[in-house]
Amino acid sequence: MQVFQTGADRYQNASEDPNAKINQRTLAFFVGLVALGLPTIMLIGVFNPVWPTCYRASISHYYYAPFLGGPFIGALVFIGTYLWVYQGEDKDGAEGRLATWVSIFAIGVALFPTSGFGCDADSFTARAMVSFGPDPDHLDLIKVPPIDGLPDLAPYFRLTSFSASLHYASAALLFSFLAWFALVVFTAVEPHQRNPDGSLKQAKIIRNSLYIACGGIMIFCILAMGLYAALGAWTSLDLSWWPRARLTFWFETVALWAFGLSWMVKGRFWGSALEDARC
Repeated sequence: MQVFQTGADRYQNASEDPNAKINQRTLAFFVGLVALGLPTIMLIGVFNPVWPTCYRASISHYYYAPFLGGPFIGALVFIGTYLWVYQGEDKDGAEGRLATWVSIFAIGVALFPTSGFGCDADSFTARAMVSFGPDPDHLDLIKVPPIDGLPDLAPYFRLTSFSASLHYASAALLFSFLAWFALVVFTAVEPHQRNPDGSLKQAKIIRNSLYIACGGIMIFCILAMGLYAALGAWTSLDLSWWPRARLTFWFETVALWAFGLSWMVKGRFWGSALEDARC
């Protein structure tokens, strides 16, 4: 006789079904892969001969690019969504709880655009497919009041006052939590990762070395960008060389690549070389 099952019963049975479970390492691999690909796609878009776009001061400024804005937002939402469902492999669930916070910050970076346009060209194309430049006819729908230090009707998106603040806070917290993941969470040692004599297995040593390197690179990039922001806000030093060299873009790129590599290592992208040997 078939027994009637409630929705809760069916959910519980599905959660116990191994075919219904999500492979956490596969999630980690795809999160890392997208993180590696995001700045790479931005670079390809900048230098492609078919539809070149302005070489912007930071990755976040590609929010305004006509084609690249979509992949920028999509990649961050993809990362945020995957991190939301990521539960980790630890028994107490700390990885999953931390990943939930990281997912919120990733989506925050995507939803709240940065300030400015990040482009030093006299005119450029924006996501709205409107050519921005000194010609007032181009700005009928988005005229803005004069901005200190910029000419009237400057090619500038006047955002809500809190958008940029939320963007910067989300980005800082995102990279900080990702560095914590690499340096502390991923380097934690489980009993099965030790040899009978108590020493770490060779694959775990290799993984931890990569995690520490990636976390250190992310911390360095965070500190470099934080120092630039602090000097720009609190000193009168001439820092015009920084945006000219697109250093924010490159520090963000290196940090994203380090983040991506650490999560791909977590996903064991290199197969047996990163897998713990079975005793």
